[in-house]
Formats: sequence, C-alpha cells, structure tokens
Amino acid sequence: MKPKISFISRCLMSSLVLSTTGFVNTMDVSALPKPARVVSSDTDGVGQAFKDKKFDTLSPDKLRSRMPMLVSPPTGTSVAPANVQGESSGSAQGSGDQNVVPAAFGSAAGVPFSTSRVLGGTTNEAQADTYRRAGKLYMAFGGTTYNYICSASLIGKSLVVTAAHCVHNFGQQANGWATKVKFVPAFKGTTNSRPYGEFESSSYVISSTYYNGTDTCDSSAPGVVCNNDIALISLPNNSSGQQAGVAAGYFGYGWNDYSYAIPVSNFQSVFGNKKFAAITQLGYPGSFDSGNIMQINTAYGASYINGNLKNTQLGSAMTGGSSGGPWLVNFGINATGGSYGSAANRNTVVGVTSWGYTDPNIKVMGASRFGQNVEFNGSAYGSRGAGNIGSLVNFACDDPAGWQLQSLGRCN
Repeated sequence: MKPKISFISRCLMSSLVLSTTGFVNTMDVSALPKPARVVSSDTDGVGQAFKDKKFDTLSPDKLRSRMPMLVSPPTGTSVAPANVQGESSGSAQGSGDQNVVPAAFGSAAGVPFSTSRVLGGTTNEAQADTYRRAGKLYMAFGGTTYNYICSASLIGKSLVVTAAHCVHNFGQQANGWATKVKFVPAFKGTTNSRPYGEFESSSYVISSTYYNGTDTCDSSAPGVVCNNDIALISLPNNSSGQQAGVAAGYFGYGWNDYSYAIPVSNFQSVFGNKKFAAITQLGYPGSFDSGNIMQINTAYGASYINGNLKNTQLGSAMTGGSSGGPWLVNFGINATGGSYGSAANRNTVVGVTSWGYTDPNIKVMGASRFGQNVEFNGSAYGSRGAGNIGSLVNFACDDPAGWQLQSLGRCN
C-alpha cells in the first residue's frame, strides 16, 4: 500500500556494495525519462574551490541530520506486544508461547527489527572487522563549517558510498553541492577514537536526475522516496599517507536484488510470496549515543515497487544521521565447514539508508535500490555492474571522462 508522503526535513543516512550483475548506460529510447548520466561536483568547480580551505566542525549538539522524512504511515496495521524475558549471554531460550511476536517493532507499523550498538573490539567496538569499513560522515552546506552529519561506507580503496542527499540538495544543480565532507571510518566519539584518521573531500558524483530534480520519486514526495538517492565520494589519503580502504578494508556491492528471494511455494504459507532479503544496516543515528557510537540493525528488507519507483524498506529504530549508511547482505565472516546457500558473497552493500518517518512509532526506513531502473537501464557499465550503482562506479573507477581511480590504484 502507498502511504501519503510529504517532505519535512533532510536528515542523514546511507551506503554501497559489489556483486554479480552489470550496469550500463543503454536504455530503450522510448522510455521516459531519458537515460540518466552522472554529474560530479568537480564539473561545477566545487572540488577546486574548497580543496585547500580549512573547515571547522560544529559541536555534536549543534550538528544536524539531513534525512528526508515521511509523515503518514501505512494504515491497517496493529500488533499487540508480547511478554519478553531479559537477555542472557548464555543459550537463548524461547518463552514457550507459540504465538509470540518479535519484541522490537514499530507500534504504528508492526515491522520487526533488532537495533543495538555494535559489539566487539576492545576500546572501540567499531574497529572490529567488518564494522570498520563504515564510518561517520560530516558535511558542510554553505560555508566552511561542518554542520550536518550522515553515515557512509567504503567500497574501494579510496571510494565511499553514501546517500545523494548527504552531498547535494535535490534538484538544485550547481548550487546544491556540499562544499566539503569529512569521512571518519570506525569513529567512536565517546573516546575521540579515529583509528584510521580523517579523510576530507569535495569530489562527489550523483545521478543527473537527482542533480536536476527529475528523478523518479513518489509523486507526493519529490526528493524523498526516489530511485537514485545514491552518491560516491573520492577520498584523498589521510595525514599518514594511507588510503582509507587499505587501512580499514572495504565492502563489496551488489545490484538487481542480489541475495533477495521469493520463498518457494511450499514455504509461502509461512513466509508469504514477497521478494525480500536479510539485511544488516550500519550507521550513526544522532539520537543514539548522541551519534558517537556506531549502531547496527538487522531486519528483513522487502522490495517495494510502485510503477517505475524501486526501493527497499525495512524495520529499524535508527534515526537521522544514519542516512547513507550501508545496507548489507551476508554480513559477517564464514565459519570453517559452513554452508551458506545461494548468493552468499559476504559483506555486500545493496543500498544505503535514504529516508524514514517523522513519527517515531513507525520505525520503518527505505533505500533506493541498487541496480537497473528507468533512469539507468543498462545491464553492464563496463565491468562495474548494472544500473545506477554500476554507472556511478564506472565513472569513478574507469571512465576516461571520470576520476579513473582504478588506474591510480585507488579503486579495487
């Protein structure tokens, strides 16, 4: 069902991944709109104008998120909460109630999830692999002070994926760019931990349709629920001369519903017949630990298609500041002797946090789908994959008209 949507504010959330399908800028000429291109901030002179300027950062209590928010939730959903026992570090025990429902879900939506701080590491939990490939993103919009926050993740040695709204104001063309961003992988603010340093950049690339404000979006929410709320950032080295992805590692990325599936008929009476995936979401929501500690959310992500609009939605307690953080399938590390089924490539980004709801009781978020859509219908953009993500990565890594990071040893 289609909720009524209106644009309230921009907040922070986003992320990326690599897998097995193509991304190409070829499209049926009869399709509307015309095939999208990608647009870089360098073309508008942003990178050169602010490259060498020193930027200040607002205090955490003054930093703002940029997440686009929806007002009205889906209707007709009501779920009664079940009793739940406290957690234990020992073996998990069931309650014995055959009708038990998940303990965590949005009361106005009934979509289950599990959100918490990341666990592991020693003094900095986010430094554990594979969390450390994600980080906090600071942005400056208007001037030389970092005044907004998002999340982001590495998908190459010096290549970051986040949400387009974290680096650009929808439809504002050359006037819409952030003047500079700062990426801090495995950030932990409570101990001022920046184990891999900081990486500042003014070089971003987004879809031309997002840049021009012509992207396929929900008709009542332009710039909020859209096909191509995705951006890439090219990073310089840190102060020690290291590339971010060499120091912290980087995720892969996938497209065209990699690792999504519709249950076979024998199991549809239990799981339904909708296409979904088991997704892990990482990010730095500003209202959790004041945005100082990385959070993790696990939930099933359901494919959402409405005409030409293609998104994924999932249950999540995260809030603004998590924009641009990665949505991953097959998160974690293989066990010796383990068998993990089909489409099992580890730590693959298939989307980034794009939008949420203003009502804190709904706890549902959405992401633009990585892959082919009406704007990016190509099945292979060079060797970098299909659709929006393939086109963006091809520009960043290989396109002679782009950044050519691969030839510089800065892609993957």
